[in-house]
Amino acid sequence: MPQFPMTPERWPQIREVLEQALELALGARSEFLNRACSSDSSLRQEVETLLASSDDVRSNFLQSSAPRITLTSGTKLGEYEVKSLLGSGGRGEVYRARDARLGRDVAIKVLLSSLSADADRLLRFEQEARATAALNHPNILAVFQMGTYEGAPYRVSELLEGETLREPMRRGRLAVRKAVDYGVQIARGLAAAHEKGVVHRDLKPENLFVTKDGRLKILDFGLAKLTPPQSSSEHSALTQTEGTEAGVVMGTVGYMAPEQVRGQPADHRADIFAFGAILYEMLAGKRAFQKPTSPETMTAILNEDPPGISAVTPNLPPSLQRVVHRCLEKNPEQRFQSASDLAFALEALSDSGASSSTNTMNVVTGVGQRWKIIVPAIVAVLAFSIGGYFVFFHHKARLTDKDTIVLADFANSTGDAIFDDTLKTALTVSLRQSPFLSVLPDSTVAKTLQLMTRPASTKLTPEVTRELCLRAGSKAYLAGSIGALGSEFVVGLKAVNCQSGDLIAQEQVTAASKEKVLEALGEAASKLRGELGESLATVQRFDAPLAEATTSSLEALKAYGLGWEARNRKGEAAALPYDQRAIELDPNFAMAYIAVGNIYDSLGEVERASAYYTKAFQLREHASEREKLMIIADYYEAVTGELEKSAQIYQEEIEIYPREDVAYLHLSAVFAAQGQYERATEIMRQGLQGLRIAPDAVTERTLLPELALAQQRFWGSAGSYPRYAGAKTG
Repeated sequence: MPQFPMTPERWPQIREVLEQALELALGARSEFLNRACSSDSSLRQEVETLLASSDDVRSNFLQSSAPRITLTSGTKLGEYEVKSLLGSGGRGEVYRARDARLGRDVAIKVLLSSLSADADRLLRFEQEARATAALNHPNILAVFQMGTYEGAPYRVSELLEGETLREPMRRGRLAVRKAVDYGVQIARGLAAAHEKGVVHRDLKPENLFVTKDGRLKILDFGLAKLTPPQSSSEHSALTQTEGTEAGVVMGTVGYMAPEQVRGQPADHRADIFAFGAILYEMLAGKRAFQKPTSPETMTAILNEDPPGISAVTPNLPPSLQRVVHRCLEKNPEQRFQSASDLAFALEALSDSGASSSTNTMNVVTGVGQRWKIIVPAIVAVLAFSIGGYFVFFHHKARLTDKDTIVLADFANSTGDAIFDDTLKTALTVSLRQSPFLSVLPDSTVAKTLQLMTRPASTKLTPEVTRELCLRAGSKAYLAGSIGALGSEFVVGLKAVNCQSGDLIAQEQVTAASKEKVLEALGEAASKLRGELGESLATVQRFDAPLAEATTSSLEALKAYGLGWEARNRKGEAAALPYDQRAIELDPNFAMAYIAVGNIYDSLGEVERASAYYTKAFQLREHASEREKLMIIADYYEAVTGELEKSAQIYQEEIEIYPREDVAYLHLSAVFAAQGQYERATEIMRQGLQGLRIAPDAVTERTLLPELALAQQRFWGSAGSYPRYAGAKTG
């Protein structure tokens, strides 16, 4: 919308510039307008609108007197009562009106009578209304209603306060976080439009509006092209293509895609090019393509790459640079192929923190001051239903420390089998760092699948996992996904309430390469923990990077995960070759040494077990805090026989992780080996009463011979269990 109303004082300004522009050749007009309207973008917009109109429209304007208000306060247009004029521009007048039926203020735009006589302008006005009326998205302006008043077409839309995106961009380049946020919103809006078969074709900062609460709206679908919807399964009224005559250039110079510059047919990927130009400008503070004249700018769009954005904006994340330049590819086939993919990429950047803390502070401290000095521009915007709108991270009630969660299998769309099961293993290790979250044990998952009459090998899709979650009495399930985006990988996590199906929290991150996927997954898991209700203090305290908590080798982690699966299905011995293979692939994989040690321990091969426990102890810094405590306690318990030290470590582990069933079992065993049978019984009771010990974990081995003999509940003697032969009990 123009910033200034077309007052009697304004009209002569427009007329003077228009007359001078008409005297110039077409190629010289852009340079003239650069000079004549350098500090007044709305003046240029109104003049360009008239220049683009037919000869009759321009003639009517030049011969007419200054405009006057045609609708007075109290005028009724159907259900709406006009209150006041908000502004006038080269294409129409906008009024504030009251919707008495719904008790809200709206905006009514009336097409100027001089333009109503222009069949082309009238067609565009109606086309824009049809295009936006077919859309229903919070980042797109949609029309409430259309009608005519005394022969003049009008449309009714939402009333919004704020400014066009051009205004903050004119004040300088935007903070990275703010630019990415706006980019995500624009991409979401475009994705919704493209899904319905609507291509904007004139995307530019003047057609993007920022509300006072930071919501971005796509305006002005006057050049929109209506095509069959992208989704073949969706029925839509927009099935008649309104194309562009071959050789006709549609759009705004500087934001047109190469195919538009050539006058060739343009599809939704032309909007993605324009988006790239806008994102570039937001980040760099200058246009991607800007030459002294329009023909030179168009030539640059066809033949030149924009200056490297990193040279203008230092410390810009490389992944963000790649997104910008991919949007600006000359060949549509090399751009993002959908706005949905683009939105997904930007959301991942946003979630992973695509800006520095300095930029973040600039956003926080600058917004309040900015709105104080801006004269609010009120424009006609479109009403919408927010039913389909996703607001990440602020959803339904969080979890409590009494809830359990179920992990679904990862959806791997990369085509790379290395991610199969591996990422679920990594996510399990990452979440086990949390004292707050409790993941349903694999053994319980297997038993629940059996109750569901499904084999243990059943793929845990979101649908199956939700059913399993309900049967097990868990609160939520976590579903993960990984997809390829060029040379990058996008990792997503979402937590869903089992009962209602509501999204509780969601995170998406981008990894620059395959080697960075574990790091990215760990970051996403840490963020998700906070969103699920865990305190910031414990998230920060127990947050070892996955490569340190496990291994940096995806191959080693995959082998370890296969060992995990074999152990759950066939017993400890079945996991041995997999865990040994994990050690071969990464000799510093502490948890793999513990796994092998446990296998030999269960087989009664104490010396071999001790060797692996010792190696794990030496590598204990390559583990999470939880696993580190287990490694140390196992070392003192099984290798050195220092049971007092082992008991202290288990007690520390229980204090931090009160729902850790294995810690209760081991501490009870240590107390029994020391002859402290009352304490051993009490610890065992605490674990059982709190339902902290999985029923299938209570076996002859875990209940311990010493405890049974002393309390007449169990059997055996201190010497009958190899681990405690020669233990130091005092």
